[in-house]
Amino acid sequence: MRAPPNRRLLVVANWRDSDHPEAGGAEGCCEEVAARLAAMGEQVVYLTARIPGRPRRERRDGYEVVRTGGRFSVYVGALLWLAGHRRRISGVIDSQNGIPFFSPLVLRTATPVVLLMHHVHQSQFGEYFSPLTAMLGRWLERTGARWVYGQRAVAAMSPSTRHGTRSQLRLRGPIFVVPPGCTVTSTVDPAERDRARHPKIVCVGRLVRHKRPHLVVEAMPALIDRLPDLRLEIVGDGPERDRISELVDRLGLAEAVAIRGALAAEERDAILSTAWLAVNTSEAEGWALTVVEANAMGVPVLGLRVPGLRDSIRHGETGWLIDEDADLAQAIAHALADLNEPEAALAISRRAVEWSGRFSWQETAEQLAQILEAERGRLQHRRNDRRQRTDLAMVVYVPDVLIPRGWSPSFRLTDRVMGSEDGMSIFLPGTDARSARLALRRSGLATEVVEDPRVRFAVARPIDHIAPAFSSLAAASSIAHATPLVPRAAAPRTPSPASIAAFRGERGQAAG
Repeated sequence: MRAPPNRRLLVVANWRDSDHPEAGGAEGCCEEVAARLAAMGEQVVYLTARIPGRPRRERRDGYEVVRTGGRFSVYVGALLWLAGHRRRISGVIDSQNGIPFFSPLVLRTATPVVLLMHHVHQSQFGEYFSPLTAMLGRWLERTGARWVYGQRAVAAMSPSTRHGTRSQLRLRGPIFVVPPGCTVTSTVDPAERDRARHPKIVCVGRLVRHKRPHLVVEAMPALIDRLPDLRLEIVGDGPERDRISELVDRLGLAEAVAIRGALAAEERDAILSTAWLAVNTSEAEGWALTVVEANAMGVPVLGLRVPGLRDSIRHGETGWLIDEDADLAQAIAHALADLNEPEAALAISRRAVEWSGRFSWQETAEQLAQILEAERGRLQHRRNDRRQRTDLAMVVYVPDVLIPRGWSPSFRLTDRVMGSEDGMSIFLPGTDARSARLALRRSGLATEVVEDPRVRFAVARPIDHIAPAFSSLAAASSIAHATPLVPRAAAPRTPSPASIAAFRGERGQAAG
């Protein structure tokens, strides 16, 4: 069951695993990544806390689960385990659930570590802990992490988390946005979706305080006054379940609200597939897996304009965002009125499915692997990159007619290249306009090409960090549906000459 002693170990360290009674989206994310890294040939160890009834070690989906310590002592146990195996560890994905594992303290200096930030917890410590413990948690997440991780790379789940990591925690390393993938049990054709005959809304997620599911229940009386046939189904479990049940009884909503509890993915998707609308009232998210999972079933989502939700919900395209002080019942009623129009409902359902299709766990795992490899190079060579260090990112569009025949571009592992018949879009994180031009010249493009007015440069928007194919440059250049030059599941980010030739096709050969 244990890994062969001569194999190098790639460690994914996370507070809990999916067998933990308090498991949530972070656990699903880390386990999906661990499974795909193992499938890519890595010897992966998932390092997590012990729970009653589960063994200290077990194999799962190609990787090994190692459990040590309890709810808080897991951090000490994990550090001891990492220290004991430090010579065999090739890299660590250090998942931060409020408090990171501080793995650089016990690893060799040249071992790459990527701090995986789901979301910033500074405002949530006070909701769950005593004032003194909350103060300690905030210090560890902010000041302690800044000291220990230094210039180490950070992978943020969303642009909101990226912003909070820099502005609130003031971590100093480069921050890359790596959105999570999407897992559903079946595919949906929006035109054939078996939507409920009468309006139906669904809330999916853990029933915990900061997700505030009670707000939707409290909105139901006003909604039922307008829509007597309206039904609400709540899928999830957690410490707030009793409170929600009592609220349903007190408001006399037993016939209109059903609390389904935690369900298997198949049952969850079956309920989602019949919904008109999903609602998320969380006070903050890292990304909100449940949003894109609902979209994958053709269901738009209404949520608050808060971190995470403002990234995963495309307002007016895949759902709606409202301000925190807005009238929730009125906003839901307006959304349901729009969805009562068949053409409008089908259009937003199609956009939701298309949006969800842009996210895959393979892509997430590959991006994390590339950040780890780039970090390894930085630590081993310790030479300055010619690009200026900045929090900016650039999107560059090069039209097809300017791309030389046989050009084999070379960019950073963390850059992203998207292509179509019309040209190429290049996403360059940590780059300003001057450095972007330098990067293009170093990739092999002549100066006259780089300075050609048809080559366009723009500062990346938050959406470009999530899905460069959605960039404003791509849309303006008629490549809104651009695809990677290599398949999403392929390892290399820099396209090969064959890939360039393939995407240019016969038109490219004629233009050459």
